[in-house]
Amino acid sequence: MKRIIYCLLFLAVIVLSVGCQKKPADTPQNQPKPTEEAENTFGQEEVSETLNETTYTKVSGENTTIAQEFVKDLSAEDFDKLKEAYNYDENMQKAITAQDTISAVIYYNEMYGELKELKEPYLLSVGAYQYVVLPAKASKLNFNYQVAFDAKQNIVGFTYAEYNDKGAPAAESIPEGVTETNYTFTSGGFALEGTLTLPDVIAHPFQGEGYPVVILVHGSGASDRDESIYENKPFRDIAWYLAKQGVATFRYDKRNYRYGQEMLENKNITLYDETIEDVVTAFNMVRGLVNVNPDRIFILGHSLGGYALPRIAKEAEAAGVIFMAAPAEHMKEYILLQYEYLAKEDGSVTDEEKSIIDKVKEQVKLLENPEEITENQVVLGAYKDYWIDMAAYNPIELAKEIRVPVLVMQGERDYQVTTKQYSMWKNNFEQSPNWVFKSYERLNHFMTAGEGASGSSEYMVKANVSEEAMKDIADFVHGNLRK
Repeated sequence: MKRIIYCLLFLAVIVLSVGCQKKPADTPQNQPKPTEEAENTFGQEEVSETLNETTYTKVSGENTTIAQEFVKDLSAEDFDKLKEAYNYDENMQKAITAQDTISAVIYYNEMYGELKELKEPYLLSVGAYQYVVLPAKASKLNFNYQVAFDAKQNIVGFTYAEYNDKGAPAAESIPEGVTETNYTFTSGGFALEGTLTLPDVIAHPFQGEGYPVVILVHGSGASDRDESIYENKPFRDIAWYLAKQGVATFRYDKRNYRYGQEMLENKNITLYDETIEDVVTAFNMVRGLVNVNPDRIFILGHSLGGYALPRIAKEAEAAGVIFMAAPAEHMKEYILLQYEYLAKEDGSVTDEEKSIIDKVKEQVKLLENPEEITENQVVLGAYKDYWIDMAAYNPIELAKEIRVPVLVMQGERDYQVTTKQYSMWKNNFEQSPNWVFKSYERLNHFMTAGEGASGSSEYMVKANVSEEAMKDIADFVHGNLRK
């Protein structure tokens, strides 16, 4: 099934409206799990508002009731009612009337067909949010609506997912003997929470001062500590596997996941604020933890996290670094290719897709001279300072200063960060004795396996990170990997 250009645009709306909400410091670990408690009902007054001489009463009741009415209005494309009849948080209030959102809803309605029936809803808890999942029977293809609510019963986001009417997936258990402890650290004035995963001390008694540790660094967007995407949790997969191999990990909620509103309002944000500062702070904190060998801390950067690794390595004295699906050049060189790839998935490009691609081209062109971007202008989701900082950064040049062991990993089916980027790393560093390169024929951007051309719909299918790839990480840490 083709997931065309709207998928990227629509997911951007979801990321901003769900992932980028401010969460209190005591937010529990953000792992989707079955909710056994009865649905909460938060009292709401009914409010009537007028739009184009039509009066809409705010829909109230339990979250499931609100979600059912909401998706019916999505299906009916009643955008006037969608704007007025529901309570949203600040970001979603803007997003619900955005043209990108409207276009996405229209597209998905056409793709799935007429809504015929909503099956029994079920609930998922994700951090401070409750997701109402509504399996939908439609005339062309069945699917799931997912509507997210905050504690005030505001709708903070919605998305479409693969059809599943069997209820919430069973919670996965931590491997026997493995322990996880949450820690809070403060970086740039923001309190962030992370999880230290330690091996079974009986099966893997540590030598010397403690276990080696791999710190996991997210890609772009607002990611939780597991780097969750739909039902998949790549960083949790890696953490649990490495623990069974005698390697500890530390993973944490990204700053713009917990403090998205503040990040959105700050026009001076750079890659340092988004990623680098928090990694370095986490690195220094982890060095002081019990059962951790302070001289055996490695850093794994995925996607944007890998792109930032040369800058991170300059500030954190890691024992080694791992580039996983990492770009080797500025985003302006490949972001357009992602849009074009998705638009062509079904072999054709519609006029509307062409229009969106043209808009992206205009945005990319602005990145050629970021100094000319105006103060309040948002380009590909970021302000002027972000792009000025990016323009001054050459990851390959800075990577020449890395003296510790380096592992570069690439899925050959990755359409987001393609093998061209991997080849750039390899062409520059293949002769360096401290660099090791591994590519995987069947893996995608998140290092999960598949066949044929990869696409965004693949991320909706439950899958785990390839054991082959995770074994290479463990071997690299233990010093056994060879070219």
